[in-house]
Amino acid sequence: MLKEEKKFDQFGQKLFMQGTLQEFEKKNGPIKGRMAITEGKIPPEMLNKLQPELMKNPKWKVVEGSFDFSNYTIGIVVGLNPIKPLSEGWLVPQLGHPGVQPDKHWQEFFMEKVMNSIDENGHIDLPLFTWISDKNDLTKSAKDM
Repeated sequence: MLKEEKKFDQFGQKLFMQGTLQEFEKKNGPIKGRMAITEGKIPPEMLNKLQPELMKNPKWKVVEGSFDFSNYTIGIVVGLNPIKPLSEGWLVPQLGHPGVQPDKHWQEFFMEKVMNSIDENGHIDLPLFTWISDKNDLTKSAKDM
């Protein structure tokens, strides 16, 4: 389930009206999936394990990825000064019977998008919206809306 779906749809309509999505599909093939990256929360069962690392790195953010083709979210804590992952990623089911977990490829894709979106000052504009084809992806931030 995609988080921020209403915002995603509104932004997608804007990009469609501008011709951005059509140009992307012309170059990269049809859009086959979408991912939203939003601010998240550390699962309670991981908080004690992560607390020492969080204390050493006072500037951090929890981010979460959701897909329109999966009923799991992917989460991670990233340090913002210096910029680095502070945790291993985690998966959280969104429904009672969430189905198949996203494979390692999607977890790495999520991580890449997060790390590439943090600027040199440790700032990340959330939410991030990504349209995915077989060849490429188009990622835009909330500031692009």
